[in-house]
Amino acid sequence: MDTFAALALATEPPREDIINGRPYGKNESILTDVMWRNVLGQAFFQIIVLSIFLFAGEYFMNIPPKVPHAHWTPENGFHYTMIFNTFVFMQIFNEINSRKIGESEFNVFADFFDNMLFIIILVVTVAVQILLIQYGGEAVKCSPLTVQ
Repeated sequence: MDTFAALALATEPPREDIINGRPYGKNESILTDVMWRNVLGQAFFQIIVLSIFLFAGEYFMNIPPKVPHAHWTPENGFHYTMIFNTFVFMQIFNEINSRKIGESEFNVFADFFDNMLFIIILVVTVAVQILLIQYGGEAVKCSPLTVQ
């Protein structure tokens, strides 16, 4: 999944403000304060959401309790499939958010459709995720999900 994300972001066309900007010094950090804020913020957000799904998901998602250390079946794999699916889609949305790294860049959809390769990679990632969830079964230990 990280390979597709890196490929998608690497296909973004160069922006004029970056091309015409001054070069970075050899001792300057590649990561800016805004990038650190975004990375740490996204990591914290994902840890909180996925922890809630892991420890309290049975209660608020109305799913059957999992049987600890039981052999995988579609019934007892549903909870972990929901966590996996949530993680993957959080990463996909993070790919979209990662297109903008400037301090005052808030519209992540600006020029979104200018890079068709980025769109294709996102669509392929979503399609592969759907195929894994719906048809992966025991091979990937995923239970089929409904739209609901």
